[in-house]
Amino acid sequence: MLRHSCINDMRGLRPRVLVFSEMISQLLRFTNPSISVMACGHLSREELDASSLANCIINIFGLSIDTGFSSACDTLFSQAYGSRNRELIGTLVQRAFTYGFSPTTVLILTSEYIAYFLPGLGFDFLFLTFARYLQTQNIIQPIVYSTFTGTVFNMFAQYYFIVHLNYGLRASAICLSLSFGCMFLCELGYILASKVYKETWSGFKLNSALSNWSIFFKLGIPGVLMVALEEWCFEMMTLMAGTLGSVTLGAQAIVFQIQSIIYMVPLGLFTAVNIRVGQRLGAFDPVGARYVYFTALTVISIVALFTGLPVVLLRHYIPYMFTSDEEVCSLASQLLPMLLLFQFLEGFAGVSEAILLACGRQSLGAITIFLGYYCTGMPIAAILTYQTSLGILGSWIGLTIGFGLTTMVYTILALRTDWTKQVKQARNNVTEISSVYSTNNNEQYKYHCLDIKNESADGE
Repeated sequence: MLRHSCINDMRGLRPRVLVFSEMISQLLRFTNPSISVMACGHLSREELDASSLANCIINIFGLSIDTGFSSACDTLFSQAYGSRNRELIGTLVQRAFTYGFSPTTVLILTSEYIAYFLPGLGFDFLFLTFARYLQTQNIIQPIVYSTFTGTVFNMFAQYYFIVHLNYGLRASAICLSLSFGCMFLCELGYILASKVYKETWSGFKLNSALSNWSIFFKLGIPGVLMVALEEWCFEMMTLMAGTLGSVTLGAQAIVFQIQSIIYMVPLGLFTAVNIRVGQRLGAFDPVGARYVYFTALTVISIVALFTGLPVVLLRHYIPYMFTSDEEVCSLASQLLPMLLLFQFLEGFAGVSEAILLACGRQSLGAITIFLGYYCTGMPIAAILTYQTSLGILGSWIGLTIGFGLTTMVYTILALRTDWTKQVKQARNNVTEISSVYSTNNNEQYKYHCLDIKNESADGE
């Protein structure tokens, strides 16, 4: 009986709404840099290469750090929401918001494109924080509308200023930065207008915002490593491609952009799994958390096939969306079939990684990625790229080997998860977050947890 209730809960998670909406929002969010590369690619091969390298550095030192640190929100927001101690979420938002304005997100870089994009990094982190805040409460559509608005703004701005007026890279970077700002402001506007914050926000408390940051950094710093180490691997491939000539760099830029876009589709499922598993752990439901994972593994197989196969079938046509250079398009079409295998590996790895994030095991994920990518995948990629005639294809083969190893370890870790132990850890996390509250509030939470635990025992 409990099994069926868990599967029904996965359906009622509004996963069709939650997953589909998250797929769209992630797809739109990561489409914005691709739009910038497309616009610059139609100026010249050099502009395509320049914008690609600039976005490479932005991903390495900016967006990957934003996404990684926000993984602390992935763990804590959903666990706090599952515990039904909703005001804790407001406290967590205050701490994350304070981080978003801290100087650690402002990086001194020399490139003109990067310098003009820098405000977008702050906007992106704040957007991610509010997105996690809304997702935890099963509010998804405003995120989709926000990303849609930002993407439409970016499309028209890039076309008008780059293609029509021919303003160049500086204008492209400004348009991209403003699109992230647009997404953040739309989210903020919805939260203020709908008053959805009332249940979770008891007012800004400076003491709460600036205290008890240890758990944020304990999860956030390994989360940065977890996301950044993986992202840096792909960007290193772009840098390696740059040493092989402008044609290879252009082809790699196209394949990387396409890979980033289609990855956003299963990423919606990963986020939904992360949220629901975290909520189940916070609600003392280890069996429910386990079945969410197994249901997601089935779904991701179908999603990977339907996202990877069209790329293979249309590989001779898709590159022309980015550039009209025949040499670049020809090489890109030879690399694109690798993405079908990548989608399956990323799918299984992503679902298992979502389990690690929901359980607050970011450190384990970072170690796995380091061993799989940097101790295995990248050395093989470098040998195949420079010591054989494979060229950039060798980079993809080497990275695929490393990714396969990482996926295998991730899956084993997820399958061997002690769910009862993770429920206890979630309780400890929520208790630590709420340490700034009165003892009376903590006592109420403790008795509430015991009630939920007894309900779960009755269900079994």
